[in-house]
Amino acid sequence: MKSIKTLIILLAGYLLLSLPLAAQPAPCAPGESAHPTPQNKEKLESARIAYFTSRMSLTPEEASKFWPVYNEYRKAMEEARRANRHEFHELRRMSEEGTASEVNMKKQLMEYIDGCVKDDELERLYLDEFLKILPVEKVVLMYIAEEDFRIKMIKMWKKPGMEKKQSDADKDAKKPESR
Repeated sequence: MKSIKTLIILLAGYLLLSLPLAAQPAPCAPGESAHPTPQNKEKLESARIAYFTSRMSLTPEEASKFWPVYNEYRKAMEEARRANRHEFHELRRMSEEGTASEVNMKKQLMEYIDGCVKDDELERLYLDEFLKILPVEKVVLMYIAEEDFRIKMIKMWKKPGMEKKQSDADKDAKKPESR
């Protein structure tokens, strides 16, 4: 049992150390777009698994029950958010064009809000599923790991110097206008 746990920890450590390399976009020739490849997505998922497993201290038994449910959860949430993004973009288009009737805009707004409610319902449904297979402390750690992993990926993908430009823009926005 100890050897399995040690193996998982070593694998998690290896994957976490290789995470910066896995998250880097593949170099492309001039004029090519840098679309995520299946290989990069696979590396990202491996890094996610290692990060969550380590952060949540999942036992092999817990991991075997957790990952199928978590993958199902992510897929359902992704589909719901994709549909809701469409509703939001439609709402934005209507607003920018200014040609939609009040009735149509209200209908679109309700469809967008319904999508938000669906996200919430899915979160609650899967929370119940997670609590059936993991202690509450580990479910809390899952949500923390999700946010921390997301932030790590954002920081990794930011172009060098972007943080400085953003902080300069924030400072400029806070300065009072001189007339």
